[in-house]
Amino acid sequence: VANAVFDGVDCTMLSGETANGANPAVAVATMAAIAANAEVGCDGDMTYKNVWNNTPKPITALEAVASSAVKACLDMGACAMVVFAQTMLPAALLSKYKPPVPIVVVTTNHRVAAQCNVVSSLVPMYLPEMGTSDETLPMVLNTIRKLGIAALETGDLESDQVVIMESIGTNPMIGIDWEDRTPIFKVKVVGDELASLIKPTGYEGDHTISFCSTKIGLENIVTTGDTVRKTKIVCTMGPKCWDEESMGKLIDAGMGVARFNFSHGDHEGHQEVLDRFRKVCEEKKAHCAVLLDTKGPEIRT
Repeated sequence: VANAVFDGVDCTMLSGETANGANPAVAVATMAAIAANAEVGCDGDMTYKNVWNNTPKPITALEAVASSAVKACLDMGACAMVVFAQTMLPAALLSKYKPPVPIVVVTTNHRVAAQCNVVSSLVPMYLPEMGTSDETLPMVLNTIRKLGIAALETGDLESDQVVIMESIGTNPMIGIDWEDRTPIFKVKVVGDELASLIKPTGYEGDHTISFCSTKIGLENIVTTGDTVRKTKIVCTMGPKCWDEESMGKLIDAGMGVARFNFSHGDHEGHQEVLDRFRKVCEEKKAHCAVLLDTKGPEIRT
């Protein structure tokens, strides 16, 4: 799991552990803890350079803004990113450059909120209706606090800078018409700017920069991290988690995507499980995604 995180995956998946395992929720919580701790060892600057250098040029204006926003996040040590998105494209472009902080995706689209659960770093924030950027931003900042991403308080010696990507105008949403409505990024400083707390320095030779996992020891993996996990978890549904109580425990433990394996069972049975799952998601106000793994052709020899 840790090596997959170092390689930059969006999701990791549990199969038999949740479908038929003895403790499905414990398996999810363990994978979530490993992923969160492994993310601490990822080098944001090196990852950004690796993605940028391997991206075909020229890029679109939207990707240019997204990549610049992530670069600004790295350079100033921002604590979070926010994107106002009516489609997945702007959020996915931010995630592509692997920022070291969560990306809160503010959207009025249920499907976008659900799809955030299969892309690294994205945290959905669904709103039934959207006001202007200035009207919505206080709610977004409050969500960042509630999720434990950052306290956004003056005097706690932590970064309180939030990088925001939006469209110019009264409607900040970036949609399919982004070419007609200029996308921009801006920075909101709620408390302290990190540059005022830490003296900016260059490389002084007191640490080693490496893109390899050699920086990571066992302590990094087993010690509880204090960051918000960005790698998503896919759980295969099975007899051990078909009831509503078990589904709720999986969501609480960190499941973002429910996988239905159509190689087993029938459509009617899966529909019943799906209906229960959606009911639990609604009760918990969780925007979980659903993955249907369709049955392929069977070839006997």
